[in-house]
Amino acid sequence: METPVRLPPLSMLKVFEAAARQGGFSLAAKELQVTHSAVSHQIRALEDLLGFALFHRSGRGVQLTPAGLELATKLNDVLCDLGRTLTRLSQRTNPRRLTVTTMPSFAARWLAPRVGEFIEQEPGIELNILTTSEVLDFARDGVDVAIRFGFGEYPGQRADLLMRDEMLVVAAPGLLQGHPPIVPEALRDWSLLRSDGEFWRAWFERAGLDWPEPRGGLFFNDSALVLQAAIDGRGIALTRRSLCQQELDNGRLIQVFTETLPNARAYWYVTPGGVQESALAARFRAWVFAQAAACPPVADGIPVDDRALERCIH
Repeated sequence: METPVRLPPLSMLKVFEAAARQGGFSLAAKELQVTHSAVSHQIRALEDLLGFALFHRSGRGVQLTPAGLELATKLNDVLCDLGRTLTRLSQRTNPRRLTVTTMPSFAARWLAPRVGEFIEQEPGIELNILTTSEVLDFARDGVDVAIRFGFGEYPGQRADLLMRDEMLVVAAPGLLQGHPPIVPEALRDWSLLRSDGEFWRAWFERAGLDWPEPRGGLFFNDSALVLQAAIDGRGIALTRRSLCQQELDNGRLIQVFTETLPNARAYWYVTPGGVQESALAARFRAWVFAQAAACPPVADGIPVDDRALERCIH
């Protein structure tokens, strides 16, 4: 390995990187939990040591000099790369820990009811499930596996198709008691529960209805909340089969119409590209794919790509 040249103290470099990234001494002080004067002193000492200015100072604040910008950019790259390396090493040294990230709705309605079986098969493991709709950085966030709902477009990562899904219309049995059999046209008389990114208009078209996207009624940003509202009898919901199958099986929900809508989006099992998965991750992969294979198949039909519909509606 190459012998590095003599470097300034890491504490000074860390303070400078925070000030450069935050765009000021006060925000850096807040991040580092030190005083503004402590940050100013450290940066001034670093400038004296280096022999050139890192910031232009004025009454309105500070601004990076060209040399400061170059150093800050390189330093940020180095520190981020170091953080990713430390995360990977930490994961390797704990072969009994696995971190999985997925969407809140999928975690609540599909993964959580099943994952106890995997934990029973792997006594003593630490299984962390992070629920977020955002795509996390594997190294930065310490994630081993991501289960995402999309089109399989995850550059630089390995993405394997886990399972396909379809949209169907469901309601609580008690909501429909005393009413004649519902035909699609009768939906205009019911409260239609809606979720962000899941559009009734596409299902209307599949059912032969030339209707616009509903605007009134209850709207949620999480599909799991739509299902709970349907279970509570708040209205009729359009939802994914993967999320409601358990409620269909136990009778808490019923499928209102036979018409379903295959979705162009699917569930993808995403892992870091070019990184060999651990033995525990390999066993989790095998288990979750077996669970997906046991789910009811999606009906034949032309999948609907709702990206164009979303652009049209918004």
